[in-house]
Amino acid sequence: MAASAAGPGPAPTTPTRKARADAAALPTPTTRTVYRLLLMRGLTPAEASSLTAFMCGLPTNDLNWSLGQVNQLLFLRRMRQLGRFGDDDGRSKRPH
Repeated sequence: MAASAAGPGPAPTTPTRKARADAAALPTPTTRTVYRLLLMRGLTPAEASSLTAFMCGLPTNDLNWSLGQVNQLLFLRRMRQLGRFGDDDGRSKRPH
């Protein structure tokens, strides 16, 4: 009979490949709805679009997002997740 090596206290956790895939598959909120609700709550358009970007998992450090930019990036992210394009797409082909 083997004894468990885990002692008292929290066990270290590292995200597994499945956990990362599940997180990537989570639905993102509808950006237009979130943006409009934030505007109705009194945020400025710049604040609302930056907060919408943050809620969708986009970086917000020193960036001023527009809602159009958020939607474009989310579209491209989804296309990448579905395998519609990869790292080498768009690069010019080098002759052999």
